[in-house]
Amino acid sequence: MKLRIAAFMVIYSISILAIAQSSALVGVWEIKSTHYDGESITVREPRQVKVFTAQHVFYTYYDALTPPVLRLGHGTYTFDGTTLIETISNHSNEAVIGEAFSVEVEINAAGTEFTQVVDLGKYVLRETWQRIE
Repeated sequence: MKLRIAAFMVIYSISILAIAQSSALVGVWEIKSTHYDGESITVREPRQVKVFTAQHVFYTYYDALTPPVLRLGHGTYTFDGTTLIETISNHSNEAVIGEAFSVEVEINAAGTEFTQVVDLGKYVLRETWQRIE
């Protein structure tokens, strides 16, 4: 009986921690800064936005066209406190629908900013997002 209670407490604690980590991203975020391979990139206006709900993510982004065009995508996500995995359900670029993208994320202590690092192989993209809601 004691073993069952101990096992339940461990499972319960892990579940609560997972919920707390995912909920840390819930809200509306706006791009604050971008660095591509260590070089600062000017943030375009209107600024990109990410909206996280309990299970879904919606976002805007700029494509590489000249002039750049603001596009959008959405999908589901998981977050374990350090790794964010976004699985794309719909996207302006149909080629990425169904793809899963994994990035390393660090949230500041106040929960008002997070930085995501995307390893693109040859280059590294580092974005900082600030909570706006």
